[in-house]
Amino acid sequence: MRIQHNIAALNSYRNLSGNNNAVSKNLEKLSSGYRINRAGDDAAGLAISEKMRAQITGLKTAQKNANDGISLVQTAEGALTEVHSMLNRMVELADQSANGTYDNKVDRANLQKELDSLKSEIDRISEGTNFNGINLLDGSLSGTGAGGGLTGAQVVTYKAATGNADAATATADTTGNNVNWANTDKVVVDGTEIEVDWSVLDADDRALLAKDWTSVDAADTKKAAEVIQRTINDAIEKYNTQYGASVSSITVKGNGSGTFDITSGQKDGNSNVTIKDSNNTGFLGVLTGIDGTGNDFSTAGPVSALKNAAGDYNGSFTMTIDGEEIAITTAGVATPANIASSLQTAINNALANYDTAKGTTGTDEALNGKVTVKLNANGQLEFNNTTGKKIGFEDKDGGNIASTLGISTEGKNSMNGGLTLQIGDTAADFNQLTVSVGDMSSSSLGIGGISIATQSGAKAAVDKIKSAINSVSSTRGDLGAIQNRLEHTINNLGVTTENMTAAESRIRDVDMADEMMSYTKNNILVQASQAMLAQANQLPQGVLQLLQ
Repeated sequence: MRIQHNIAALNSYRNLSGNNNAVSKNLEKLSSGYRINRAGDDAAGLAISEKMRAQITGLKTAQKNANDGISLVQTAEGALTEVHSMLNRMVELADQSANGTYDNKVDRANLQKELDSLKSEIDRISEGTNFNGINLLDGSLSGTGAGGGLTGAQVVTYKAATGNADAATATADTTGNNVNWANTDKVVVDGTEIEVDWSVLDADDRALLAKDWTSVDAADTKKAAEVIQRTINDAIEKYNTQYGASVSSITVKGNGSGTFDITSGQKDGNSNVTIKDSNNTGFLGVLTGIDGTGNDFSTAGPVSALKNAAGDYNGSFTMTIDGEEIAITTAGVATPANIASSLQTAINNALANYDTAKGTTGTDEALNGKVTVKLNANGQLEFNNTTGKKIGFEDKDGGNIASTLGISTEGKNSMNGGLTLQIGDTAADFNQLTVSVGDMSSSSLGIGGISIATQSGAKAAVDKIKSAINSVSSTRGDLGAIQNRLEHTINNLGVTTENMTAAESRIRDVDMADEMMSYTKNNILVQASQAMLAQANQLPQGVLQLLQ
């Protein structure tokens, strides 16, 4: 018999400690609902569970993204609903004007006014429809551009300059003796030569135009401007119909006694109007005093201006090449003329440094020179990428140079236009969906220059308007298909999330019934081990019997 070491008590105490630990873990699992509360509970299970949790979180976020995408698509498609309605009204107006019962100067002029108003509203919808500040119908999401191009936002605006036809040199008089009404004028509109036939004018219009323009009052000048504009635009419409062209309509404005401003409707730097009348016998030739050179009158090109202060376009931002970031810095932007060249220089420098770092300089794999940039007619920076890599631009560290330049690709497909939606839990291409919407302005739809002020023009306008309706229908069809796809995507993401949650639950969650069984067992064992420890502690008391 020993009293220094009570082995039975030690054994009972060891089992009691183990049972207490087991009961503690049982209580932790029962109170938390998790089988795995720390890595020690199941290290492999914890690692698998955490990866599943990340995937589930990504899937749930992708569902939200897809729902936001549906809202964006519905916003664009809803706006096009009204465009369709206006185009249908324009068909009605064109069909009316094509009827021979209408008078050019009164009835068709009023029909043309409503048509012009509808075109203006289509343009307003095209420019103003946006979702969270992202323009949807202005062409910035069109995905156009050869070789994987990117078209940025508008950074340069064009304001049409006017050409003044000065009446001081005019020799026309009330008898019209100096004008040969059977002679045509040649008007070069944005580089295209248009023949204007003045013989179509009636006696009242001829009498109005044949006045002495050195002394005609402002009211008659305004009326004459309307006649000139209508006659030239009818000629432009006839030319467009005959040759399938898209020459812009011109605007003629009477400014005081016998003075007219003529402007082209084209936006870009090539916009101008030139009057050619080498015989000096057509009305415009007489009015502008052309002396036989054929180029005495020409409007200036439109005035261009940066949308922001020049300094806002200069600075540093990031260029991404297949996700790899390199620094790029623009400098020297001062006018619209050098905004593209400055950015081109910055891109070339960045690509040259990239080639040097990769050791590809002078090889076929070199990227320098394979990304070019130009300023297009709408004042947007337009890129051409032939590198075979995805290239984009992003602002960093709170900067906004790329955004000001209109080339930030955040939210857009790099060098491919469009808007990229993240509809999966990984960055893989198949988990992304690009939404592309073309330019829905009247000019892009092919109806910017239509005129129903004449019967022939109205007939030609019908087919163009119907073609525009087909274009809008096609776009709405694409948007509808995307919406349906997103709805299927959301359903699939929901099912996947449910299944992944069930799998994660089987790994991480506790089976309450089974754990209660274990807790009951361990609780009984704790009580039993406590009793046995008490009994073991009594064993050394037997030594006292030997002392009697």
